[in-house]
Amino acid sequence: MGVATALCFVLAFTYRQTHRGTSYSQSFLITLFVMGVVTSIVMMIIGSNIARAFSLVGALSIIRFRTAVKDPRDTGFLFAAVIVGMGCGTAFYMPVISMTIFVSLLVLLLHHFDYGVKRRLESIVRISLEDSPAVREELEAVLGSTFEYASLVNRILDREEGQATHVYVVRPGKRLAFEDAEKRLLGIEGVLTLSRYQTDQHAPV
Repeated sequence: MGVATALCFVLAFTYRQTHRGTSYSQSFLITLFVMGVVTSIVMMIIGSNIARAFSLVGALSIIRFRTAVKDPRDTGFLFAAVIVGMGCGTAFYMPVISMTIFVSLLVLLLHHFDYGVKRRLESIVRISLEDSPAVREELEAVLGSTFEYASLVNRILDREEGQATHVYVVRPGKRLAFEDAEKRLLGIEGVLTLSRYQTDQHAPV
């Protein structure tokens, strides 16, 4: 279980560092640890017994396909409960007792240190502006100097009104609050409105 935890730390760190987009979830990261540790015990319990392997497949199908589970962390705990039941039913008491204590302490520690939280999440910024080359150039310049990362994902033109709406995915720098960036963007002559959308990383996927 300790080796599984160490390897899951590597996977979780890699996932956290390379994640792009606004769908980041801390619950998913915690689930990696629960699933990795629990699965290591599953393999001990199943061994070479085909009957136990088929019973596990049936139990997991109940969790995944017949129960509405919105939070991936809940799935991990359901999986752990199933393994506890299998271990007790097959007299593998020590492995499941060890797993229960280990997983519980691991999740409590991860929760206490708030592991997996990203301090700088990507946001979706929707900016309405006058459709002119000068305004667009100034907007791109401010975005490039203000944010660590800014990518245009959509552009909507309203030729009758002479306006355009640009949608960006942005990530603020280490020392810049989004409120400061918002003031700089709204200070551009020709920028009309600005809206920001950001996911809740504590919410289930």
